[in-house]
Amino acid sequence: MKIRTLCLACVTTAAVLLVGCTAVYKNPDACEQMMRSKLADVSPEQLPEAKTSKLSVDHRGTAIDGTRVVVEASLSRMQTAAEAAASAVKAASAPAAASAPAAASATVAAAASGASATVANVKPAKPKKLVKAVAVECTFTGLNLASFRWLAPKELVQTDDTAASESAE
Repeated sequence: MKIRTLCLACVTTAAVLLVGCTAVYKNPDACEQMMRSKLADVSPEQLPEAKTSKLSVDHRGTAIDGTRVVVEASLSRMQTAAEAAASAVKAASAPAAASAPAAASATVAAAASGASATVANVKPAKPKKLVKAVAVECTFTGLNLASFRWLAPKELVQTDDTAASESAE
C-alpha cells in the first residue's frame, strides 16, 4: 500500500512539473503569433512596409517560467525601382550640396535650366534589401496572455502620452 501511494505521488509530481515547464515553450509561440496578427492589423499610415514586407523572427527570449517573452524580428523587402532611382539622385546631388556655396549656386542654376540633365547623368541604382527591426514584449500569467507591447519600430511604440491622447478622443 505504501509503494502504491509513493508511485502515485511521484507520477502526480512529474505531471505538475511537466505542465509548468511547457509554458516556457508555448508562450514564445503565442507571443510570436500575436505579433504576426497585430502586424497584419497595422494601418498603412502607421507602418507602410508592414503589408509588403516579409517578417522573419530573429530571436525569442523567455524569462523564468515563461512569464515574460521578447520576440525580435525583422521586416525585409526589396527596394522598388522608384525608391532606388530616388536614392541614386539623392546620392548624386549630395556631394554638390556639401561643396562650397559657389558650387551649390551653380548646381541650383543647372537644375533650374535643365533638371533632367542631372537625372540623366545618374546611373540606375540596383534595388537594395530594406530591413526594419521589429520587437514585441508579452507578459503571461501561466499560459494566458496578460499584456502585449511593441518595443520597435518607433511608429508602433505607444508611450503614455500617445495612449492618453488616443483614449481622450
